[in-house]
Amino acid sequence: MAKAPPSPDESWSSTGLARREAISAWSDWAASTIAPIEVEVFDPKAFAARWISHGIGQLRLLHLYAPAQRVTHVGADRLAMRAAPSIQLVYSREGTMQTRMGGRRFDVEPGQFVLLDNTRYYQMEMATEHECIDLMMPQVWLERHLPDPAGLLAQPYDAHSGWGAPLGALIETILDTGLDNAPLPRPLIAEQFGSLLALATAAHEAEASPSGAGSHRNQLATRILRRIETSYADADLSPEKVAAEEGISKRYLQSLLAARGTSFVAELNATRLEHASAMLTDPRLAAVPISELAYRTGFLDPGYFTRLFRKRFGITPSQWRGGLAPQS
Repeated sequence: MAKAPPSPDESWSSTGLARREAISAWSDWAASTIAPIEVEVFDPKAFAARWISHGIGQLRLLHLYAPAQRVTHVGADRLAMRAAPSIQLVYSREGTMQTRMGGRRFDVEPGQFVLLDNTRYYQMEMATEHECIDLMMPQVWLERHLPDPAGLLAQPYDAHSGWGAPLGALIETILDTGLDNAPLPRPLIAEQFGSLLALATAAHEAEASPSGAGSHRNQLATRILRRIETSYADADLSPEKVAAEEGISKRYLQSLLAARGTSFVAELNATRLEHASAMLTDPRLAAVPISELAYRTGFLDPGYFTRLFRKRFGITPSQWRGGLAPQS
C-alpha cells in the first residue's frame, strides 16, 4: 500500500530552544536544504530565527526570518553538497543584503531579487534582522524558461516595477494568502513562476547574451524546449515537425538537446505528464474521465499514458486523483 505523501508545507522556529541548539539546528537545516553554508551570527545571545517551507510543483519556496548574520558558501568544490544543486531566487522583503558573488559586490535592497547558483561561491551579509524569500528551482526545470541561467547570476532585479512587478506580486500574494486555497494546482503555479521570471530577466538576458555560434545553438535549443512547453497538447508534435519549422535536420535538433542532457521525447513526455498530474488534482476537472485528460495532454493511447505515468510517479493516474498525489 502506498504511503501517504509528506506535507508540502513545513515550519520551524528557534522559540523555546537553547541558544546553541537553535543556532546548530538553523545551520544544519540550511546545509541540507539550501547549500552547505557557513553562518556567522553577529549577536548569538539574541539569536532568533524561523522559516516556513512551501512545496510548489518541483520548486520549494522558503520564507525566512533571520537575525543579523553573514552567510558564506565557498562552492561545491570545497564542501560536500548535501543540498540538491539548484538555481535560487533570493528576494529581500525587509533588510538589505550586501552580496559578493561572481567577482562582484552589490546590494539587494527590499523589493529586489537576485539569482544565485548554490554550487558556486557567494556571500551575503545582513547588518540587521531581515525577512527574505528563497525560491529553489532545479536547473533542468529552469532551463525550460531561461536559455542561460548562469548568465543571469549576480544581478539585482527590481520586483516592484516593469516586468518584475508581476513576479513580485505573485510572491507577495503567496505570502499574504497562502497556497491551501489557491485557484490553481501547485505545479501550475510553479509554471507561472517560470514564465514571469523569463519576463523579468528578458531585457538583461538580451543585453548579456554573447554573439556567436555557441549563443545561436543555445538560443535554438531554448526555442525547441519552449515549443514543447507551449505545444505539448498537440498529439502530432514531433522532432521532425519542429526541426522542419526551425529549418534544421532532426539529427541536429537531437544534438542540441543532447548537449542539454535531454532528448525531444524525454522532454515532451515529462511536460505532458507534469500537466496531466496537475489536471488530475484540479477540482474543476474532477468529472472529466482520465482518458480524456490523456487526450488533452497529447496522449492518443490512454494505456500508454497510464504506463508512463506510473513509471514517472510510482502510482497510477486514478490513484493520483484519488488522494495519493504528493502536493509538492
